[in-house]
Amino acid sequence: MIAVEFFVVDGPNVGARHTFRTQEIRVGRDFSNDLILNHEEVSPRHLRVVAGKEEVFLEALEGNRNTKLNGLPVSHEPLHNGDELQVGPYVFHISLLREEAPEPEDGLEAMREAGRRSRAGRRPPLFLVLAVLGIAAVYALVRLWGPEREKEDLVSAGPLQLPAEGIFGYQVGGINTSDKVEFSFAAQGHKHRLLYRPGFIGEPGLVEVSVNGHKLDTAPVTVDRWADELVSIEIPQDFLNKEGENTLCFDNVKSPPEKVRWGIRDVSVQEVAVPKCDVGVAMKYLRLAEEKYQERKINDRNLYDAIAHLKQGEEYVIACEDPGVRNLVLETKARYEEELNQMFEDYLFNARKFLKIKDTDAARYELEQVLRKIPAEDDPRHRRAMDLL
Repeated sequence: MIAVEFFVVDGPNVGARHTFRTQEIRVGRDFSNDLILNHEEVSPRHLRVVAGKEEVFLEALEGNRNTKLNGLPVSHEPLHNGDELQVGPYVFHISLLREEAPEPEDGLEAMREAGRRSRAGRRPPLFLVLAVLGIAAVYALVRLWGPEREKEDLVSAGPLQLPAEGIFGYQVGGINTSDKVEFSFAAQGHKHRLLYRPGFIGEPGLVEVSVNGHKLDTAPVTVDRWADELVSIEIPQDFLNKEGENTLCFDNVKSPPEKVRWGIRDVSVQEVAVPKCDVGVAMKYLRLAEEKYQERKINDRNLYDAIAHLKQGEEYVIACEDPGVRNLVLETKARYEEELNQMFEDYLFNARKFLKIKDTDAARYELEQVLRKIPAEDDPRHRRAMDLL
C-alpha cells in the first residue's frame, strides 16, 4: 500500500504535514474533502489523488489554472516521490511511503492458535448479553435522532438573550448552527453599539448582520482564525424598537450553508452615552459638513468627512425634544450617504467587471478609489475593497 504525505513548504500553514492512507484523496476548499484548504484561490473540489498498487496519479478537477506540478500546469499526471505540488498559494513537497503488509502466520499454526483462543473463551452470561443489546439499541436511537438535532437551527429555539457567552457558527468549536443565529436585546437608551468578534470567514459577504430585519453590515473576512479585535458598529436609531425586544441576526447566506465554516463570539450590544441637547453645536457641525460637501470634487475624502461632521452633530440633537434640527441633520446625512454609497457601488461594479476580463490593473484602480474616498479602515465598504484587493 502507498501512503501519500503532503508537507507544506510555502504558503499558509508552513510546516504542516498531512498523511493519507486511502485509495483516493480529495483536495479543495469544500469541507467534504479529505485535505481542506480554506483559501479563495483554492476551488471547492480542486483536485484528487488516486493511489494504486504501484503508481499514484494526480487529477485536477476544478483547479486547472491554480494547480502546478514541479512548476508546470497539470491536468492528469503520475505523482512521484519528491514532487513539488502547488495548489493556489499552498506549495507541498510530496512523499510517497510504501508500507508493506505484515507477513501472515503459518496456516496450520494460525489454525491451532485460533482453536486455543476459542477454547479459552467463555460464553458470557445471558443477562450481560441482554444488557449489551439494550445499550446498543439506545445508542442507535440516539445516532438516528442526533444528526437531525445537530442540523437544527438555533432560530427554531428562539433568540438567545444578550449578553450571551460562547462560540456560535459552524465547525468552529462552539454551538453548531450552520445557517444563522439570533440574539435578543432591549434598547431603551438613545444610542447603541454592537460589538462582536468574527472568525473563520473565508469570503466577503458570507455572513450578513441585521437588526430587526434591517441589514447592518457584513462580517469581515478572517481566514482560518479569530479576529484580533472586536468589530464595533453603531446601530441606527430607526432600526431599533425602543418599546420591546430587538432581534440581532448573524446569517450565513451561502447555499447550502452546512458546507461553509464560519463563527462569531463575544457578542454584546452596549448603550452609548450621548451629550445633552445643544442645537448650537449641532448647527456648527451642519455648516462644516455643507462646506466639505461643496468641495467634494476637490479632495477625495471630503464627502466622507462631511458625513463624519453630520454624525458628530447628530450626537447633540439625539436627546432634543424638538425634532426640527434633528430631522434636518438626519435628512442631510441620509442624502450624503446615499451619494457616497452609489459611488461605492459604481466603483465595486467596475472592479468586478474588470476582474472578469482579467484586467487586474484597472480593477485595482477602481478599488483604490474606494480606499481614498472611504479612508476609515473599520468602515465595511473599505473592508470589502481591501478583501477584493
